[in-house]
Amino acid sequence: MLAVVAAPRIVAAQEQSPAGAAGQFLSAEKTQRFLMGPEVSPTDLWTFRTQGKPPVLRARQGQEFRFRVLNELPEEIWLHFFGVRGPADMMSVAVPSGPGGDLEVVFTPPDAGTFWFGPLLNASRLRDMGLTGMLIVEEATAIPGMVDIPLIVDDWMLDDQGRMDQNFGSLDAAIGEGRMGNWFTVNGDYKPRIDIDRGKPARLRVLNVCNTRTVSLQLKNIDVMIIAEDGQPVTPRAPGLEPLTLAPGQRLDLLVVTLLDQAVISLDLLEDVVEAAFLLGQGTAGQGPADNFALPANPLPVAASAEPRSVPLLIAGGEKGGLQSARVGEETLDLRKLLEKGLAWAINGVAGLGGPFLFEAQKGETLLLVVENKTSFAQPIHVHGHVWQVVEQGGAALDGQPWRDTAVIPGSSAVKLLLVADNPGPWAIQSLVAERCDAGLIGAFRVT
Repeated sequence: MLAVVAAPRIVAAQEQSPAGAAGQFLSAEKTQRFLMGPEVSPTDLWTFRTQGKPPVLRARQGQEFRFRVLNELPEEIWLHFFGVRGPADMMSVAVPSGPGGDLEVVFTPPDAGTFWFGPLLNASRLRDMGLTGMLIVEEATAIPGMVDIPLIVDDWMLDDQGRMDQNFGSLDAAIGEGRMGNWFTVNGDYKPRIDIDRGKPARLRVLNVCNTRTVSLQLKNIDVMIIAEDGQPVTPRAPGLEPLTLAPGQRLDLLVVTLLDQAVISLDLLEDVVEAAFLLGQGTAGQGPADNFALPANPLPVAASAEPRSVPLLIAGGEKGGLQSARVGEETLDLRKLLEKGLAWAINGVAGLGGPFLFEAQKGETLLLVVENKTSFAQPIHVHGHVWQVVEQGGAALDGQPWRDTAVIPGSSAVKLLLVADNPGPWAIQSLVAERCDAGLIGAFRVT
């Protein structure tokens, strides 16, 4: 099925240590972690392991990035690099299970920024079991003295004994809100305490890897500037009263301006506010960031001056979402048969991968994607291998919006997204709610 999106390039692993010649590796393993603290039994997880904790890979903009992937789990993993505008045959790769299944991944990231990796298929189960991580692509010219603080926010569905609910892939969850966890961690830990040297400039790289939950962050005893969204630099701004809101898969880069002895990161759950992590200021505060600090722009494509071609994308499905039938591969199935196959969502009447392309484009062509959300749910939609810009929402034109790889389409609304199809290959557009993606809210397009 996924061959329509990417044909993986598998290279025989060399005889070397897991770190490889480039010093980095990624290993998918079974493990246990005290998600609820040391007083409760550890939870059985499937996680990615890298050289450190949390699972982070590091690359340099414009330089070849090479590392090995090992899969010690009992099933194949389709690994995707979310937000990276790399080559199609490396952005989604099949990692075989067991000995001899090592995979070498090689690509040159064109953009600096905060990105992430995780499973593309069976995401409801694999993401919730813990298989996610962060990819940090450092700027081509390093920012002097800058310290990176990864903050990976996740929620988990646990009982009082720390056991994870195993009801993955629930059709009820797929047609509704999704799998919503009841326990929260940052970097895989319960209320971690993270030291930050106040004598150096610090960059908080925040990533939401929850299956379903859109997180709203509150910060106390710390002042920050937003300097990047979804990996793309933006004009620095203070959050002010705006909530720091991240849909699943979205990222924020925050430059620390001032930090007291102990800062608190909390999650606003509407009915409650939960402390999630503590940032502990160490040492004496140094000179703050320059007033004109800004990240260097990434080499994004320039939209053509001519009128872009309009491409309609209609999202239907879920509870009371208007889906009556959909194309699955070579056949069209009514709603009852779709549900029997665990499918409940479609884009342009196509459920999942393997059917016809949603659209095709020539390399360099500028498109206006008119995304109509016929459902009552807000939909975080992600585009592979590209970025896009919101130019209209709910009928109102928008100017100067940042280029991002994820757009949240409000329920019963339409959004127009400008996209320059500059990256050749087959790609996907998908929901970042794991259960909806598994249940058909993913489709393919091709750039030639």
